[in-house]
Amino acid sequence: MWVVDPTSMHMRWPAFAALAALAGTAAAAGVAYQSARARPRIEREVPWASSGIWLKAETHVHSKFSDGGSTVDELVDRAVANGCDVLAITDHTDGDLKAATPEYHAAIASARARVPKLVLITGIEWNVPPGKGQDHAVVLFPPEMDNAVMTGEFKNRFDDQLKEGENPELAVAAFEWLRQKSSGASAMPVVFLDHPSRKAKDLASVRAEIERLSEIGGEMFAGVEGAPGHQNQASLGAYGGPLLPEDRWDPAIAPPGAIWDHLLAAGSLKSGALATSDFHGTDNGDYWPGEFSATWIYAPDRSIQGVLRALHAGSFVGVHGGIARRVELLVSTDGVPRPAVPGERLHVPAGRKVSIELRAEIPSTDWQGQPNHVDLVELLGVTASGTTVLRAGPFDNGVFRHELVVPSGGIAIRARGRRVVDNGPDLLFYTNAVQVR
Repeated sequence: MWVVDPTSMHMRWPAFAALAALAGTAAAAGVAYQSARARPRIEREVPWASSGIWLKAETHVHSKFSDGGSTVDELVDRAVANGCDVLAITDHTDGDLKAATPEYHAAIASARARVPKLVLITGIEWNVPPGKGQDHAVVLFPPEMDNAVMTGEFKNRFDDQLKEGENPELAVAAFEWLRQKSSGASAMPVVFLDHPSRKAKDLASVRAEIERLSEIGGEMFAGVEGAPGHQNQASLGAYGGPLLPEDRWDPAIAPPGAIWDHLLAAGSLKSGALATSDFHGTDNGDYWPGEFSATWIYAPDRSIQGVLRALHAGSFVGVHGGIARRVELLVSTDGVPRPAVPGERLHVPAGRKVSIELRAEIPSTDWQGQPNHVDLVELLGVTASGTTVLRAGPFDNGVFRHELVVPSGGIAIRARGRRVVDNGPDLLFYTNAVQVR
């Protein structure tokens, strides 16, 4: 407090001294605050980053309950035979199909009881309004929503295939419904946009849809299926329009500087590394679940809830052809007790150095039992100025390293590995990104 002598209107010395001391304390506190803000730390954390388990997953298949040719039991048995730890049944929710019915849930529950070692997730493939089937999204449900009352209501209210009109408001209402119904559940539902460029007229429309779903879906919208299914068709991924896959991956995801990188440069952590079979049947040109495409998930535990949490976090890598397993992208810096992993945001002041390490298990044989190898690894750096290859070269006994000085404005780091195939397309794996801000 200011103490004033009314006869002289001058501040008395004891009060001035106290004020000076107080100002000095405030200045010191400000310095300490700024120092704390500058200290390297992990700002968005994957809590199981040092204690999780790897699970081979398939998150997009269809059964006889919609337009697939196999029963749920057949899909389960094939997935297990192909080494899957996780399988999601995701039949279409068109109003005239049988997904999200009591029979659908009963078949999944029966298979889950018969093969308890498999993490079997109930899901659907949703016709996202207002596309009338133009845009599909997989929705994966936590156990508390695994019943026909819940999924049937979602199907009847929010699937757009057979409804009249455009109904863009239905997508907003659908996400709000999912938030309300999952409040207090053991995990949040997960939504991924499937095969994003398959029916799109141009990449601008793909970006607009991803940004729309990011806005209305928030954290529940986890990202996009970067490696679409139907990988054994003459037209890879069943992409027959103006946009075609690049080495089997969606053009919104694969090329450096594509839509995914624009999102990462803006600070997004939406995932693009999901690889699925979208299995309908072998007659359709599809590989069985886990046969060719795999998503390797680093989860907190072997449960539905653990898998959903990991998918939300972006704690996974997509792989084709069995060229790699359990791929780890690690970004470390002095002052942080452990490396940051995909899905995390690492705060490092500009000008500080970070070390990047990519680790992978490289099987001796590929998905066909042939000798396996990974020919090239690329570390990609994404900034507001664009995407650059930070370093490229071969693995050294399954390890690839690089050091980087953090630029002003930060950088997102992602990785991919390539096995060159004569006459193409090549086989690749993609990680999700670590944000360094």
